[in-house]
Amino acid sequence: MKKMILSVLLAAGLAAPASAQSPVTLRVISPGFTYNAGLVAFAAGFEREAGIKVQVAPFGMTRMVPELQTGNPAADIVFLPINLMDDMEKAKAIQPGSRIAIGRVNIGLAVHKGDPVPDISTVDKLAAVLKAADPVMYSNPKSGSMEANIIDAMLKSHPEFAGVKTRISTNGEGGEAVSRGEGQMALQLICEIVNHPDALANAGPLPPELHAWIDGVAAISARAPHPKEAAQFLKYITQPGTYSLWLSRGLERVK
Repeated sequence: MKKMILSVLLAAGLAAPASAQSPVTLRVISPGFTYNAGLVAFAAGFEREAGIKVQVAPFGMTRMVPELQTGNPAADIVFLPINLMDDMEKAKAIQPGSRIAIGRVNIGLAVHKGDPVPDISTVDKLAAVLKAADPVMYSNPKSGSMEANIIDAMLKSHPEFAGVKTRISTNGEGGEAVSRGEGQMALQLICEIVNHPDALANAGPLPPELHAWIDGVAAISARAPHPKEAAQFLKYITQPGTYSLWLSRGLERVK
């Protein structure tokens, strides 16, 4: 299905083919929430179909800005949360007019594969589920993880979650800790839950009033060695029809 969609996009002229001998290699830098939401698969498809090589490099959120501004070799494309991209636009670190919305990754609740999937459709229901778990895992906020800090702030700022037993994962993501048997449930970005289909099930996104998500955008770096090819790649991954692929990896369009 993915190959068919990408082939249709190319046939419609949405990504200009390049010579198979093209020396161009696009360098794309990304935080985990877009890297884990299918970006590598899109890069492979673009390289296969368009003949332009794409190297996707993941970085922790605290390293993204320095890598964009001073990294060597220079990045062609950067993926960031909206607030950081706002800062980079003001700093003239991205090309004017190149910014494009990618989508939203919600935080969800991971449970063991095969366990009953709880109803977390309201804040009260979510709170009851979390209070019954022993413990609820999540990633370490001190690592600089944006999702971990969102979760940590949510649990501490909403009185409904008072009494929830939590444990910080010191070895990988919260969902990974649950898959190892270190906890009963985990609050985790959905794109990271669906990456462990043999071990974890997703109980769904957290209630929208909690604002537990990260909105992602992409842009061409002001230092991009290959801005023309970078624009082709961004067009390629954001055309209608590609979002079924993003969605299968946990990223959804924001209307």
